[in-house]
Amino acid sequence: MRAKTNNKNKITMLIIALVVLAAAGFIGSRLFGGVSVAEGYLYEEENRMIFATVTPGQDQTKVEVIDTYVETDDSVPVLKTDTYAYTGAIDGEKLALRTQSKETVTATVSAKELVFQSPLKEGGQAAPTLAASQKAIYQTQLAAMTKRINELAEVKKKEVAEKRAKEEARVQFAKKVEKTDRLGADLVENAQYLTDLQFSDEASVYQDHATELQGLLEEIKLYAGQPALQKTEYELMKETVGAMKVLVDGVSAMDASISDKKKRMTDIMGVLETDVADAKATWEEIKASAPKSDERQKAFDAAVKAATDAMEQAKKRMSAIESEKAAAAQKAAKLYGEASALLKKAAPK
Repeated sequence: MRAKTNNKNKITMLIIALVVLAAAGFIGSRLFGGVSVAEGYLYEEENRMIFATVTPGQDQTKVEVIDTYVETDDSVPVLKTDTYAYTGAIDGEKLALRTQSKETVTATVSAKELVFQSPLKEGGQAAPTLAASQKAIYQTQLAAMTKRINELAEVKKKEVAEKRAKEEARVQFAKKVEKTDRLGADLVENAQYLTDLQFSDEASVYQDHATELQGLLEEIKLYAGQPALQKTEYELMKETVGAMKVLVDGVSAMDASISDKKKRMTDIMGVLETDVADAKATWEEIKASAPKSDERQKAFDAAVKAATDAMEQAKKRMSAIESEKAAAAQKAAKLYGEASALLKKAAPK
């Protein structure tokens, strides 16, 4: 009796197990018009996940597709999501759907899979086969993919930031090398321009005027030394003194030319001083790593020396011309004063 009872219990348990297994096969699926529809359909690969739901209805069938995929922006992975909504009719396992823009999409559906024969979007490819799945599984898998991609994105962002920082440093270094070369060339050019600003013309005028004034004064002395000065000779003497006055004014006229040159020289020296300081500071930053450092060092030193020497010589020339101007003005005034005094003493007969 106990054996028969045990056998009956085993048979009962077996039947229950089979019922459970059969029921499990339909978990998450719905039966509509003879077609079983799963709770959802999932396609998954490393960097893409597509989840779709099919909702049959008396009037129309709705299909929603969520396509989550990875794109890269400057090597940084970014999650993108496209959502597609379709409405249409179901005929057996065939789906005839339309988008909101009236585009036609065809697919087949069963309790096991959802297969699109048409692309999800215009110009795209038909989606891979989606296998029956539950929404909870999709959400878990999506969360895992999102976490993985976000972590990878952070790593890539750091790599990109480091790469950009290195590239920016390289660019800035190259700019500083270029700047040093340019400043060196500017120093040489402006040093030459400063050297070319001489006061030789003004000094020559001072000398020539002094010689002429001295010569005219000698003429006046000859007239003044005559015991009986004729009126005609007096008039000539007077004209000579007038000529000396013109020469004296000519000496003063050089002041404007000298002032103009001194201003230009001062402006150039200001530029040179700034460029020398800038060039020295920049060169100190890069000289240890600059390409052809020895050659650049020699060129840099030569440029700085040219600028420094040019400024020293310019200052000496400005000081010298001021001394010459003062001496010329003093001498011209003295000679003209002697001539004027002789003219006052002279009286025509």
